[in-house]
Amino acid sequence: MSYTAWVYLATGLSSLILVVGTLVARRPKQKIRLVDAPTHDVAEIAFLNGGPARVVDTAVAALHEDGRLAVGGPGVVTVREATARNAVEAAVLDAIATTPGGSLVAVRARAMASPAVQEIGDRLADRGLLRHPKRGRGWRLWARLQASACVVLLLVTVVLTLAGDFGDNDHGIPTVVVIIPAAIVGILIGALCGSSPRRLTAPGALALRAARATYTARAISGEMLPAALLVAVGGATLLGDEMLRQHLTDAQLAMATTAPGGSTGSSSGDGSWTSPGDVPGTSWCAGSDGGSGCGGSSSDGGGSHSGGGSHSSCGSHSGGGSHSSCGSHSSCGGGLSCGGGSSSSCGSSCGS
Repeated sequence: MSYTAWVYLATGLSSLILVVGTLVARRPKQKIRLVDAPTHDVAEIAFLNGGPARVVDTAVAALHEDGRLAVGGPGVVTVREATARNAVEAAVLDAIATTPGGSLVAVRARAMASPAVQEIGDRLADRGLLRHPKRGRGWRLWARLQASACVVLLLVTVVLTLAGDFGDNDHGIPTVVVIIPAAIVGILIGALCGSSPRRLTAPGALALRAARATYTARAISGEMLPAALLVAVGGATLLGDEMLRQHLTDAQLAMATTAPGGSTGSSSGDGSWTSPGDVPGTSWCAGSDGGSGCGGSSSDGGGSHSGGGSHSSCGSHSGGGSHSSCGSHSSCGGGLSCGGGSSSSCGSSCGS
């Protein structure tokens, strides 16, 4: 069998197995029941909207709103009352206690990697609302190896062709020209199947839209929503406390710019954030496979705004309710999650 025949056989077989394996890995493990889709838990809504980063920001907003925590310049967190009302708040307080200097950036990173936050993603994945980042990790590795192998094969063939008569066809066509189609197809399939799918599933998107509709209706009716709920649904940009809003935004930006390669997660504004990384121990926080850990951003502002959900308390406090500046609006958009890479499915070959 000729050299080019072996190339086409190996590339075609590898691509076929890769496509089938990726499709199977991205298919839900079990039929999703409608009863499992709805969620009214603030932490779950935050996770669906923006991943672990949004969950931590939600907890920080709740702790800050009732005075249990203070955030001052330059981004330093201070505990005033070490009382937690749920596991995520406890994780944030523990992160503060183990962070010298109380840097908000470091606190966010530690809390995002905590079991309390990671388990929220696992729970949502078990219910079929999210795709677990560990699923398909082997196929993504295979895809990247295939793409790399095809690039090396193409370069080696070019060098050998330029060095002399490297051809095994009857028409005298250089071998590199003959194998280019196989190499390009192998690279494309490897690149597509090696990318991470959107974390949010179709049922997860429905659950998120239902939650947004519920709380937007409450806002339209004039109800003052707690700061934690505002952050969970729309992000830190909805906070009426200008100092807290600024510090959270700065922390998000700092974590985004310090991630390896400057990679962050992404959101398309419908809550379909991505978190392409697979770091042991922090499944839902990573930059790339084997990469950066919990260093992504959860910045806001990429979502759509619902003008009817405006809260005009002009920065005033109303008991335990939320306080929002004049003209702040109820954005129902998603933010950025921790993690890197872009949201990319495997196209027509591997699905989403």
